Amino acid sequence: MAAIAAAWLASPAFGQDAPDAPVKVLVTGSNIPATARESALPVQVITREEIERTNLRTAAELVTSISATMSYSGFNEVQGVGGAGQAGFAGGAMRGLGFQFTLVLVNGRRVAHFAFVPRGGDLNAIPLAAVERVEVLKDGASAIYGSDAIGGVINFILRSDYRGAELYAQYGSPEETGGYSKQLTAGGGIGDLATDGFNASLTVDAMKSGGIRARDRAFAARNYIPEEGLDQTVLASIPANVDTPVGIRNPTGDPANGYRNPSCASPLSFPTAGPANQYQCRWSGDGTTSIVNPSERLNLAGALTVKLDGDHRLFVNGTYSRNRMEFVGSPAEVSSQLSFGQINGFRLPPTSAYYPRDFAHTFGLDGALNVHWSAFELGPRTVVADTEQWNVVAGARGTVLGWSYDGALNYSRSEAEQSSAGGYLRESAIFPIVNSGVVDPFGRNTQDVLDLLSTAQYLGVLRTGRSTTTSVDLRASKEIYTLPAGEVALAVGFDVRREELVHASAPALASGDILNLGATPSLAGSRDIRAVFAEANVPLLRSLEANVAVRYDHYSDFGSTTNPKLALRWQPAQALVLRGSVGTGFLAPGLSGLYLPPVAGFTASRLNDPARCPVTNSPLDCNRRFPSLSGGNPDLQPVESAQWTLGTVWAPTSELSMGIDYIAIQLDDRINVFFPQQLLAQCPDGATGPSCSRIRRGSVDQAYPTLPGPIDEIDLRLSNLGKARVSALDFSLQYRPTGQSWGRVRVDFTGTYTIEHKQQQLDGSYVDQVNRYSVSGGFPGIVPRWRHRLVLDFSRGPWSATLDETFQTGGYDQPPLPGSGQQQRVVGEYDLWNLRVAYAGFPGWTLAAGIRNLFDRDPPFSVQTQSAQVGYDPSYADPHGRLYWAGVRFAFR
Repeated sequence: MAAIAAAWLASPAFGQDAPDAPVKVLVTGSNIPATARESALPVQVITREEIERTNLRTAAELVTSISATMSYSGFNEVQGVGGAGQAGFAGGAMRGLGFQFTLVLVNGRRVAHFAFVPRGGDLNAIPLAAVERVEVLKDGASAIYGSDAIGGVINFILRSDYRGAELYAQYGSPEETGGYSKQLTAGGGIGDLATDGFNASLTVDAMKSGGIRARDRAFAARNYIPEEGLDQTVLASIPANVDTPVGIRNPTGDPANGYRNPSCASPLSFPTAGPANQYQCRWSGDGTTSIVNPSERLNLAGALTVKLDGDHRLFVNGTYSRNRMEFVGSPAEVSSQLSFGQINGFRLPPTSAYYPRDFAHTFGLDGALNVHWSAFELGPRTVVADTEQWNVVAGARGTVLGWSYDGALNYSRSEAEQSSAGGYLRESAIFPIVNSGVVDPFGRNTQDVLDLLSTAQYLGVLRTGRSTTTSVDLRASKEIYTLPAGEVALAVGFDVRREELVHASAPALASGDILNLGATPSLAGSRDIRAVFAEANVPLLRSLEANVAVRYDHYSDFGSTTNPKLALRWQPAQALVLRGSVGTGFLAPGLSGLYLPPVAGFTASRLNDPARCPVTNSPLDCNRRFPSLSGGNPDLQPVESAQWTLGTVWAPTSELSMGIDYIAIQLDDRINVFFPQQLLAQCPDGATGPSCSRIRRGSVDQAYPTLPGPIDEIDLRLSNLGKARVSALDFSLQYRPTGQSWGRVRVDFTGTYTIEHKQQQLDGSYVDQVNRYSVSGGFPGIVPRWRHRLVLDFSRGPWSATLDETFQTGGYDQPPLPGSGQQQRVVGEYDLWNLRVAYAGFPGWTLAAGIRNLFDRDPPFSVQTQSAQVGYDPSYADPHGRLYWAGVRFAFR
């Protein structure tokens, strides 16, 4: 919207054509070229100039700045800490529906889904340095781009007809430790289509970033804050904890105090109250967990266009990205609780020199002891994620018999590899070693023992993935008929696409032999999609036009779907446009969602069984990672949607434009994952029901005959979870006052007010998640009532300054589990300001410097347990702190 509004504001009056013949261009959301004016659909345009003056460095940063995207429902690489399945991926999500509902395009064409997610384009593979502009369609476009464009479309349009050369270098570093970034960009193009008959360009962008560890930031360094209800300590500790008939005790405790005051190995572990004031010695960590991952990125973008006789052009464009990221988590937990194949876990034999005989005698124990030990001496678990993505498009465009055509062959491939760089242990090797008695679980081990333990480490590839999309498309448009109000334009086309996915797990991972990870099997799947579509733009009156579109898609695995769309644009006055649209959508389940076999593992966070823990206080029921079953579901059904918009844009003067759009989306049979907190909260007494059937329990414990049996497994597989209703108001304002002798000012504002974000529960009821912690988008976080971005720009001569702000409201934090005794917390609002100053007084040179997070705002405190980070929510908060940067650019045309 910003770029289109700017074109209006430069005109004598809103809606009047300039003296020269208007140039028609394609705008995201339509296949019919139109003059640069506000369309019938809500489209936000972010220009290259805006990207540079706000110092956005990556596509993920840009998408997060869009108010209509709720970053909690997307995914950034920080959330992949600890080797999550999405490690190396960053996804954009609009309306809080999850990144699978937002279609990511490059030059109006699809990119392959990231190899390790059910659906979604990887923003890390988008070369932002080569982007000319970004067009964000804020309602669905299922009738234009594909039945799955339900939540919206983000279209990255790369530079074309680029001539000259450019070199840019930037360095940034926070005030506090870690998190530096280095960037070097070089680009150039030769050839003029009009005079030379060709144009070729290439952009290379390289970036290296340093990591930040939890210990480097005070707000992330503590994982035990009992007064706030935060306890992310670990039972597997140093010294180790041992099971006893009355719970967990530590054998280094003081006998005079009934072994209730353990001598923990501070600062690595310390006593916590635990269930029934057991004063367990809990692992507190050494602060090595990543809160920002070190990374290396390389992005290339190239294009070649050749002009043929007449109005015909051949083109080839492509992008390539290679990214490497390192994820550092906590040490391996060696115990029966998180072992998959070795159900006996760590059993310290009486023959061990480290067997605590006095402790065992005190509690009436004999024989092997069940031990919970941290393999701290072997280092943290570290995953390296390497990703590559290719996108190549070759085609032709031109005019034949009055029809403007554009057709191409598109090949896109995403490859990902995740490897263990240390800290992960093979169950088949580690348990025989620790159960032999040579390992001291209560103190430090000798080098000989450490060397023996090191033989159990798993180093190398954990799994690889490849996702490919191959398509052929052709679209053509023409003005076919003249009505009294103007020309009727028609666009028609087809799209034939094949999607393929392959995951290959290392044998140790597939069999569940890697401690703490469970079993992740391999998979393979594919589908074919064939589509035809048509669109017509009909001027009903001089001031009223209708856009009618329809698309027919046939899926090889889910049959056919037809999705229409109707949009109206009414301009009753030169300064006012009213618009509205209605359409439908159809989202087939992702290939991995269908073909990934059940994955046996453990819940991501430590939980309490609300039905048993308050009574038993047992480590089997309290503060533990329960066995879980995740993965795909071959019985998944498609998601169907209906969406509609109503809005207006008003430009009362040539300097000011304001807009507001109402957008509503309804989903049927939405696909989502269960989160264990969600299930446990709905089953506080262990009762049976739609939700509780997902919590599988063993037989009733004779010691507690009135309670349900202990949890054996929680089913977290993908499922169709009923309906969802989302509605919001999008606001925009652009102010471009006439330049004065003292300088020129520009103001850009976009904001989103979420009216409702209702999710149907398994019992049929609806819960509104606005201002509450939600797991509805597939990844958890708070659904903010309000998000906005404000950009203030001032320039005078060669000097310019830009101040931008991103703000979002807070809300209720992740709810405590029933029986925990904790109160519902509130997470505060989050407000970040950035400043950039630039000088372009030397021919060809631009010098720039700035401060990100100008007021050094820490993330608001949160007790979320969905990520490896503690104390804040990494889905939207930036842990860098105040950061200074400087850059220099040299360019000539």
